[in-house]
Amino acid sequence: MSTDTEKGEGPAPDEVNGNTVAGPQRISIDTRSTAWDAILNEIGGMKEAWSEDNDKIELTDSAQRSFRPASGHRPGLLAGLTAPPDRFTILQSIPPREAADRLILHFFDSYNPCIPARYVLHKSTFLRQYSQYWANPSKTSITWMGLLFSIFCLAMQSYTRSNEIPAEYQESAPELAELYRIRTAQCLVIADLTRPTDFMIETLDLHSFAEYNSDQDGDIGTSILSGMMMRLALQQGYHRDPSQIPGISVFQAEMRRRIWSAVNQHELLWSVQIGLPKAIRYAETDTEPPRNLYEEELYEDMTELPPSRPLTTDTEVCYQVVKYRLMRCYGQVVEFVHILEPQPYEEVLKLDLKLLEIHQMIPPHLQFGTLEEMKNDLSSRIMEKFILKSFWHKSVCILHRKYWDSAPADTPQNAQWVYSRKSSLGSALAMLELQKTMHEAAAPGGCMSKMKWYHFPITNHDFLLAAMIICLDLMSVEVPECVMPPEQKLDAIRRSRAIWLEIVNDCRDAKRAVKVLTAVLEKLSKKFTYHATAASRSSAPQAPPPTSAAFTPANQTNQNVDSLRYNAYFTEHVGLGMPPSEESPSNSDSLMQDNFLDVFSTDLTMPSDFDWNGWDQFLAGQSQQMNQNLAGQFDAQNGNGFMPPADVKWPFSSYIDRTSNAL
Repeated sequence: MSTDTEKGEGPAPDEVNGNTVAGPQRISIDTRSTAWDAILNEIGGMKEAWSEDNDKIELTDSAQRSFRPASGHRPGLLAGLTAPPDRFTILQSIPPREAADRLILHFFDSYNPCIPARYVLHKSTFLRQYSQYWANPSKTSITWMGLLFSIFCLAMQSYTRSNEIPAEYQESAPELAELYRIRTAQCLVIADLTRPTDFMIETLDLHSFAEYNSDQDGDIGTSILSGMMMRLALQQGYHRDPSQIPGISVFQAEMRRRIWSAVNQHELLWSVQIGLPKAIRYAETDTEPPRNLYEEELYEDMTELPPSRPLTTDTEVCYQVVKYRLMRCYGQVVEFVHILEPQPYEEVLKLDLKLLEIHQMIPPHLQFGTLEEMKNDLSSRIMEKFILKSFWHKSVCILHRKYWDSAPADTPQNAQWVYSRKSSLGSALAMLELQKTMHEAAAPGGCMSKMKWYHFPITNHDFLLAAMIICLDLMSVEVPECVMPPEQKLDAIRRSRAIWLEIVNDCRDAKRAVKVLTAVLEKLSKKFTYHATAASRSSAPQAPPPTSAAFTPANQTNQNVDSLRYNAYFTEHVGLGMPPSEESPSNSDSLMQDNFLDVFSTDLTMPSDFDWNGWDQFLAGQSQQMNQNLAGQFDAQNGNGFMPPADVKWPFSSYIDRTSNAL
């Protein structure tokens, strides 16, 4: 939020020397900066004086002729090649007060967790600023007007997405949404994106959601916008806790924490989406997490911030507070998997333990259940639960996928499979189970029929990632069945493909998903037909398939859930410096290798965060002999092995029980 205008009379005027500007530039307060002007922080008052005076510098006539076009617009990559419309033209696009009021109310009421734009705004504060705008529109900053247009755009997009367009917008909703999106961008260009000012981060955040909602698949425009928003937030010092910045009120400080958490998560999501590292590591920021408070507990004149309420208190921001903690752990996983140097397996298990702790932290009112259990929940609440569950499983998939064949150095050689493989595969299967549940809920008359899961590319790519991990497991010919028999894994992929096929006319990602899964299933079906005879003659005793109860939805009751922890063997032995084990060559699987990657050419692009190095290793040859089931080893060492609860990990408990009994 604003660092100055919130204390006074609302959106500040933007007329300086007759020119339309956005206000004084805000410079980072980070004293660790290597820039020369950071030294001004050490000299009381000089930095702000420099910033304000620099905004008012008048160039000489010769300098103006040399550097500033007569029109006042300097064409460029960020400013555009053509001049934006003047302020009067932009004001003409503001709807009448009555229509504008309805759009504002719809923006705050039509909450969708997939587009958490309202989180960076304090409703009562914004409504006060909104009233002041109508009192004197010509004296409102151009950046705040961009914020207003972005709200209009998101409200109009919400009407279209839920197919609940009011009668007055039946013929014009898409065109108006596009107009408001363009006006937002024009306001930001006029404000000058190279000079971060009040309300700019909030406006960029809302504008990025509008772009995300209209992005074509494969367009990295939103990710570039996200990176720009992160850079401007750094420039304004959002990565430093407000307690480090003088002159910030208690209210402003808490809103800055909310804004930083939103910017950080946005940048993380889009970095992963296009397969790039995060822009800033967590060690480089000390901003505290936002507090779990009711909205009425925050007001502009407050002098003391109340303590954060327990996560079991369902405030308006409780979901965002919980999600911030989960996404921070997810971000740590992303940081870890992008490290180029080999890392000890101990670090994988430490992050795995953090993920388990995060899952246990999720309060009951945000835990995903069966559709029957959630039948009385609002669709937005179900979506909140789904997002938390989905990102938790995605974190497990990404973390353990890189260490698919890693194991402790002292693991016995007569093993079946390793912990990371079970973890990644189990969470991938759980994600496809989530897809099935959410698709049932999105059916006509279902509890999610107006907030469909497949309207958002990030969610769609996560399900495709899960399917690819299962395919990768099935490509290993000599690996004993892991988590469940191969045919059941194939059924999970077939079911996912059938879901994509049903929505192929409504979802822009569905057509690609159907092509990919169809090609993969064709190859895998040939493979298991080819190996069926050999498998039937195998003399090794096979564990009976898990019962269907082992694969019921994620929150199945487990009497031992509260008492389950990593036992002493896991913490004292498994967590002691274990580098990934070396792979040994084996006979190649020619059936799977022949032109397999041809099906992924041209338009069959995979998600960027999928690890193709591991995929190629399995194509080059069969996996080495698998290491012994870690869970069984825990039983052998301690007598009460590691048993993840059904709502935390994956359904292989029956296997662990059989292994421990055999020992």
